[in-house]
Amino acid sequence: MRKLTRKKWKDPGIVMVIILSIISLIVWIWWPADTFVGGISLAGWAMFVCFFIWLALTVTYVVWMERLEKKEMQ
Repeated sequence: MRKLTRKKWKDPGIVMVIILSIISLIVWIWWPADTFVGGISLAGWAMFVCFFIWLALTVTYVVWMERLEKKEMQ
């Protein structure tokens, strides 16, 4: 298997997977905490907020990839 070079660590897909993994890990670690706000667990609220974070990350990923592809074509 090839080593991950500095360029690979800056690949948008790898960056996005790392960020999403960290967010998911935080929610899963926090899940057993039975703290409720408005009748909903804080972990549930975190998952709701994460939807918008994931949406922003997806838009960022698409824009980033488009710019990289444009740069390669020139």
